[in-house]
Amino acid sequence: MMRLNRIWLPMLAAVLLLAGCSSQGNSEGENGGQISSEVISIKMLSSWSTDTERGRALHELVDKYNEANKGKVEVAIDINPDWPSYQEKVKTMIAANQPPDLFNYNFNPNDLSRQQSGKLLDFAPYMDEEWKARFKQGDIDTLTIDGELTSIPFEKAGVLFYYNKDLFAKADIDAFPATWDELLAVCEKLKAAGITPISLMTSDDAWHATNVLTYAAAAGGGMHVFDTGKSLDTPEMVKAYELLKELFRYSTDDAIGANYSISSNHFALGNTAMIIDGPWLIGSLDEELQKSIGVAPGPLLAGGQAKEGFIITDTYTPWSAGKQKSKEKERAIVDFMKYLTSEESTRHMTLEGRVLLSAGLSLTEEELATAGPILGSFINVSNQAPESIIQISRVLQPAAIAKLPSLIESMMFDQGEPADIVRQLNEANQ
Repeated sequence: MMRLNRIWLPMLAAVLLLAGCSSQGNSEGENGGQISSEVISIKMLSSWSTDTERGRALHELVDKYNEANKGKVEVAIDINPDWPSYQEKVKTMIAANQPPDLFNYNFNPNDLSRQQSGKLLDFAPYMDEEWKARFKQGDIDTLTIDGELTSIPFEKAGVLFYYNKDLFAKADIDAFPATWDELLAVCEKLKAAGITPISLMTSDDAWHATNVLTYAAAAGGGMHVFDTGKSLDTPEMVKAYELLKELFRYSTDDAIGANYSISSNHFALGNTAMIIDGPWLIGSLDEELQKSIGVAPGPLLAGGQAKEGFIITDTYTPWSAGKQKSKEKERAIVDFMKYLTSEESTRHMTLEGRVLLSAGLSLTEEELATAGPILGSFINVSNQAPESIIQISRVLQPAAIAKLPSLIESMMFDQGEPADIVRQLNEANQ
């Protein structure tokens, strides 16, 4: 028996040594995931479900990347379509020292808790000249916080006025209004023709209503009306709330209390003549309706500071990554991000996903034509805009952003005049 042990002990040691070597590919990383020397797993959090055009386009790109890197890297998408809930989940994971491998979020210069957590990967050392050339320098500068580039520019879509040309024609309106006075006159003509003029909402983030508020405030106060440290208690903001209250008179009966789905569906079904939204709305419009839809920049205001053709945009929605203990996984994440922001991927997301991205893209007239009647116009209006401003609910302090919807509802229930509402918003923003 002793002799048998002497023979097998060296062999057992060798087996254990080999097992130890192979187990290196299964060590646990900082994010709690398994890091494999054979296949590196990257979990990508996203709110883009596959029942949307942008979600399908993103999945197609991920599948293509996984196929090209089979046996080396595998990217898996974890979908949470509830955007506000998803944002809070990311913050909780970062606070628990378990940041996601990859996640996107709404950038707000007044909330840098993610960037200043010390838990995110700095892409700056990997930002070579070729990759850097894919973006505008201003975007890189904006997302560089305390000397670190912890976010890669991705989405920054315009938010434009959509209007139904057929419904306009029924009310004998042949062009989109150029001023707010003309816009209200158009609403009156539409209403007289039995057509509900505009889709609005107050639930959730009151997106369509706060788009109106942003356009009206910027028309009066210019592109710096919401600048950090600047008081919101201004005549321009009071006027913006007055215009918003006026427009609610021309919206649907369920506008107060409606969420995004209800508000956008009214437009998609032809129940309203106008809505203010981003390019993601296009996918919900059937092909026949798309033929009669036009898009336009913001109306001007008498004595206002905005330039003709100005637009508002959604905020930056960049991608960030959690710090990795494994350099191999870190490099894999960078490689995937270079792929996702490449010319080819950007073209695919734009034409197939109907998403306008931060990365550079040149489209031919033929490509614009194949993009469809709305997206081509959307891109042209966005590109021709002389100036733009980020939507109000993306740039205020978190407390003010949270209070925006309820303040709008208070105004609509006559629980405060526009001047009172502005005063309360300004206090919440301090």
